[in-house]
Amino acid sequence: MTNTFEQVRGQLDAIRVIDTHEHLPPYENRRDRTVDVLGEYLSHYMSSDLVAAGLTLETLDKACRVETPIKERWLLLEPYWNWCRHTGYGRALDRTVKGLYGIDGIHGHTIEVLNQAFLQTRDAPGHFRHVLRERCNIEMALLDAWCDQSHFDPELFRPVWHPTAFVTGAHHGSTTMLQWIREHHGINAVDLDGWLQAFVMELEGNLTKGTVALKNAMAYERTLYYDHQVTHTTAQNLFADAVRVLQLHSPSDLPQFCFPKPLQDYLMHKILQECNDRGLVMQVHTGLQEGNGNYIHHSDPALLSNLLLRYPNVHFDLFHIGYPYQNTVSALAKNFPNVTIDLCWAHIISPAALRAALADYLDAVPYNKIMAFGGDYLFIDAVYGHLEMAKDNIASVLTEKIELGVFDFAEALHIAEHMFYGNPKRVFGLDMKSPGITC
Repeated sequence: MTNTFEQVRGQLDAIRVIDTHEHLPPYENRRDRTVDVLGEYLSHYMSSDLVAAGLTLETLDKACRVETPIKERWLLLEPYWNWCRHTGYGRALDRTVKGLYGIDGIHGHTIEVLNQAFLQTRDAPGHFRHVLRERCNIEMALLDAWCDQSHFDPELFRPVWHPTAFVTGAHHGSTTMLQWIREHHGINAVDLDGWLQAFVMELEGNLTKGTVALKNAMAYERTLYYDHQVTHTTAQNLFADAVRVLQLHSPSDLPQFCFPKPLQDYLMHKILQECNDRGLVMQVHTGLQEGNGNYIHHSDPALLSNLLLRYPNVHFDLFHIGYPYQNTVSALAKNFPNVTIDLCWAHIISPAALRAALADYLDAVPYNKIMAFGGDYLFIDAVYGHLEMAKDNIASVLTEKIELGVFDFAEALHIAEHMFYGNPKRVFGLDMKSPGITC
C-alpha cells in the first residue's frame, strides 16, 4: 500500500454513508433469536460459494442445526470454507468478525469463542444501531423488505417496494392477488382496469408510508426485456383468461401461477408510465443472481434499453454493476441521463472486478451518477465487513487516479463524498441533514 492509499483510506472513515440496499429485518427485535453464528452467517452469500465448491444442500442444512455442537458442524464445512475463504464473500465475513469481535477470522480454533461473542450481541438490544451508526457511520439504509412496507425503524431505514405481484400475478402468500386486492382495497379486480386501479392505490399507499423507490428483481425469474408492442386488446384477453383460471382453482392448486409473459410485459409498461408521470426511482437487479444456478442472460442490463428510452422521467438505478455485464452498465449510464450505477453487493461478488469497473466508470461516466455502497445482506454483522471492503476498493481506485494525475487528493475525497452520501441523498430525495457537502 502506498502512502497515498493510506491517506485516502483513512479519510473515507469520516464520510457519512447512505446505504442504498439492505434486506435486514425492519426492526432489531424481528431478528431470528434461534440461530447461532453459523445459522446466521450461512443464511446469505457464503453458503452459495460453499455449494459452488461442492458442499451438498443436505450437509449445509446439518451445519445450521443448533442442536448439534458447533465444533462438530464446523468440521462438516471446514474444507469447503477454506476453499472459499479468499472469495469476496469469505473475506467479508473474516473482516466482519475481526472488526466487530476482535477475532482473527472464522476457523476451527475460533468458531466456539466467536459463537459465544455472537450470541451475546444477538440477544442484547442496540446491536443494529451499534453496527450501522457507530461502526459503519451509515446515516440511513434503504430497506428492501420484500413485501412488508408497513413497519420499519424510521431512524435507520427508508423502505423500497416491489410491485412484482402486480406484474406477474403471483399469489400473495396463501391467497390469490385477486383476493388480496379485494381484502385490502375493496376492488373486485376481475378486469384489467380494476387491476391497474388497485396498483395505483397500492403505489400511493406505499409512497405515503415513506417508500423512496420501487424495485424490479424479476431477472431471477424472467428476462429483463419487456416488449412494448403488446396491444391493450391482447392484454385484456390474456388477463380475462388468467382470471378464469384463478376463479376455478385455489392457490394450492396452482402454486407457481403467474401471468403469461406478454401480459407481464404490458403491465410493466403501465406501471412504468405511472412512475414516469410521478418521477419515481426504479431500482433494478441486473447481473448475477444470488444462489446457485440461473439464466444469467436474463439479467443483461442491455435488455432494459427500450424502457430507458420510453420512460425518461423514471430514474433507473442499476444494481450490482450488472456483473458480469459491468461494461454494459457503464455504456448505459454514459448514454442515458436517467440511469445511475449502484455498486451495492458488487464489492464482495468480485473485489477485483469492482475495482476495474469503477476505474472505467470514473473515466467514462459523470461521478454524480455512481453510488458507492449497499450492503445487500440479510443479517446485520456482515454489513460492516462489506463496507470495509468497499472502502478499500474505492480508496484503491481513487489512489490510482491520483497517481495518474487525473485529479488530486482533495478532488478524490470530494468524489468519494458524493458517491457515498451526496449522490444517493439526491437520487432518492432523502430529507436529512447534510454533513456539509454540496449535492
